[in-house]
Formats: sequence, C-alpha cells, structure tokens
Amino acid sequence: MKRLFLALCAALLFFLQSLSAQAAGLSFISYDQALKQAADEKKLVMVFFWADWCGYCRMLRQEVFSQDQVREVFERSFVGVSVDVQNDPEELSRKLRGSTALPTVTFLKSDGEPLGYFDGATDAETFIKILEYAAAKP
Repeated sequence: MKRLFLALCAALLFFLQSLSAQAAGLSFISYDQALKQAADEKKLVMVFFWADWCGYCRMLRQEVFSQDQVREVFERSFVGVSVDVQNDPEELSRKLRGSTALPTVTFLKSDGEPLGYFDGATDAETFIKILEYAAAKP
C-alpha cells in the first residue's frame, strides 16, 4: 500500500511539473529527445536549471517564458529541456550547468557540446537578446 501511495505521489509530481512547464509558455522535453530533435531540425538546445524554492526561477517561468515574443524566438532556434536540480536523475545539473547559481540557462549544440550559459533572472527583452546571441553563435 505504501509503495502504491509513493508511486501515485511520484506520478502526480511528474504530471504537475510537466503541467507547470507547459503553462509557462515554453515547451520542454527530455534531454535525449531534445538532442535528437535539435539535430533533426538544425536547432540548438536550451537547458533551464531551476528549483521550486527559487523565486527568480519562478519569475523567469511566469514573467519571461510566458511572453509571446520570447516563445517565438525560442521556437525558431531552440529545443528546450527543463531540469529541477533537486530531482535530476540524469545528473545533467552536474554535467552541463556552467554555474552553481539558479536559475541557469545553458545553451548546447545538437551534439551536446556546451556553447555557453546565463545565470540569474532578467526581463523578457533582455532574454530575447540572449536567445538571439546564442542562436547566432554556432
């Protein structure tokens, strides 16, 4: 019974996490799927590292990622991955995060090679400039 309860809690947590990512405006998929999709579509990968307790992470999701202009620039050049650093079974945070600060956004080529990262929060206009700069880098 305890295992069933834990499994249901884990499933609910996964569902709520994916729901919050969708509600934030940007689409996020798994790391492996993102690398494949980025290679197929000739895009870059943007990995968003966050934690529930991080107020700036929430601000980015709610006030920046939800903006139509941000979404348009993102969808044109990037495939997204969202990583909760407190629940990171693939240890992507250790492998890819260029900073210990949160939030951190890391940009990768479709083969997984890091291009650079940005940490901290910013407004939508500045984030668009960061996306455009990263997209022009390769």
